[in-house]
Amino acid sequence: MAASRSSQRNAREFFELKQRAVQFYKENKLPEKLEDILNAMVYEQPPDVYGRLSEYFESISSPIVISKFQANQVLDSRGQPTIQADVHCIRKGIEECMASSTMASYNHLTDTAPPDQKESEDKERQESVLAAIEFIQGPISEGLSGLDPTQQKEADDIVCSIINKLKEENEALNEEKSPAKVEIADEAKSETSKPETKNASAKGKKKSGSAKSTTVVIQEPKEPMFCGCNAVCVVSQAVARVGSEVKGIPLYEYIASLCYEDSPYQFSFPIPMMTVLSSGKASPGKQNLLKEVLLIPKPDLSFCESVQQLTQIYQRVSNLHFSKVGVVAYYTNDFGGVCPQYDRPDQLLDHITEALLSLGLTAGEDIFIGLNCAAHEIYDPDKGKYEVMSGALKTGDDMLEVYGDLITRYPGIIALIDPLRKHDITALERLCSQFSEKCFILGDQVYPRPEKFLLTGFDKLNLNGATLKLQQMTAVTDVLKASRMIHDNGCVSIIAGVQGDTTDPFLADLAVGAQATFVKFGAPTRGERVALYNRLSRISDELSSKGALVARTKFPFRAIHQPEPQDGDDDGTSQTKDDESKEPESKN
Repeated sequence: MAASRSSQRNAREFFELKQRAVQFYKENKLPEKLEDILNAMVYEQPPDVYGRLSEYFESISSPIVISKFQANQVLDSRGQPTIQADVHCIRKGIEECMASSTMASYNHLTDTAPPDQKESEDKERQESVLAAIEFIQGPISEGLSGLDPTQQKEADDIVCSIINKLKEENEALNEEKSPAKVEIADEAKSETSKPETKNASAKGKKKSGSAKSTTVVIQEPKEPMFCGCNAVCVVSQAVARVGSEVKGIPLYEYIASLCYEDSPYQFSFPIPMMTVLSSGKASPGKQNLLKEVLLIPKPDLSFCESVQQLTQIYQRVSNLHFSKVGVVAYYTNDFGGVCPQYDRPDQLLDHITEALLSLGLTAGEDIFIGLNCAAHEIYDPDKGKYEVMSGALKTGDDMLEVYGDLITRYPGIIALIDPLRKHDITALERLCSQFSEKCFILGDQVYPRPEKFLLTGFDKLNLNGATLKLQQMTAVTDVLKASRMIHDNGCVSIIAGVQGDTTDPFLADLAVGAQATFVKFGAPTRGERVALYNRLSRISDELSSKGALVARTKFPFRAIHQPEPQDGDDDGTSQTKDDESKEPESKN
């Protein structure tokens, strides 16, 4: 009797299980899906039946979504702390790490900054890294959980809003604690202000035999950044990598689809601006004007041919320097540039010319030159002049003559980066008016970071182009929007590396996807620099094999003329405009 009841119960449970199975498969339409693929394979006759089934069911599986972020501290190329972020997603019902990205660290100070300032910046950097890691694994991970990783703009907006909210909370907390501190600070300031005023003139006087001023670089005021805001950059990079993985396309192609709403069929490859010599006020010697001498290949060369040619010249420049000064010639800076000790700007250009002639090359025909002047670093605010060489001070108008002389004597020069400060608007306009038909006048430090550039645009500084960098609170979408804005204005864009780069070659894909005109990644040495050039070479080969590479035929110079002053113009500044009636003659 008991056995009979047990048998009936088992039969009932089995029947209920069958009913649940039927309902489950019906709700998920499994029989229909199986029938569809089995019928399709009869006609397809795939060589790998189970592989085809796997592909089919993966295509109809639940969309991939972000589950969480993990972050840890790693080292950049300078041995400084930076952040690596890992993105975990739910794919086919299983959580896995789908992408990882490492960001470049931020350096505001030059190598010659006082030790106490360097220690302070190192401390700020460490605190920012730790705060960013906490944010990434906390509120950012929660905010992005469940998001489709192909929604790049939405992800960037969420992360930025989280950081801004944390910043506001931090500011509100500081305001609650600040009143008493402000009163104490004001009292201390009033007590010490008079002695400081008396000593100001004494400090300003130079004594005979004092150290050269070349070891002191005037720093632009550092923009205050919220501690931990660098989480924006690394998370944005990581999400972009996952997005390309989900789409099943190369990262550069995915970035192009973000930039242009649809991936272009053909790509114009960026032209390298390769650092060869490094100098400037932070380097030995009296020469301050030229911070970097860059070599630029002919635009009609392939990227691989360009890198091969530039590397050969770089090695010849290095060997020539070694023959003159010995083993110290192999000293290079963070960008890999050879650092000679010269007293005049023309000596650096003569060095390049000598190397080119020994290789049978001619500047202005076979190869071209760019000069990164970093004018903000040589400007003396007390004297209101630029110290182009130790003891040699020039006004903004004088600088036009200096650059004019260099361009005349060395016709291979086709680019000036930051030739003047952003405040010298009139002088910059005149410089563009005189030389923009044959020489790019480009802005780096004269323009704000990409997310702020989107708000201001070129403003009154209508130069030939701008440099874009990916760091701190800059998201991938910020760079892409800024790049589009630059191109829509008929200007050129430069994707540039920074001192604290890592071996993550993300910038290479970003430059190709954003259709950048130039890339400025440093010399063909040091792991973090070579990684970028190698990645670009590989992308170039891929695009070439697909027939998707569009060759450039000339440099896209754009003439910018200073209009005649109109009645009522009292401020001395003027807007610049394109010369639409005449096509500028290009060097190629």
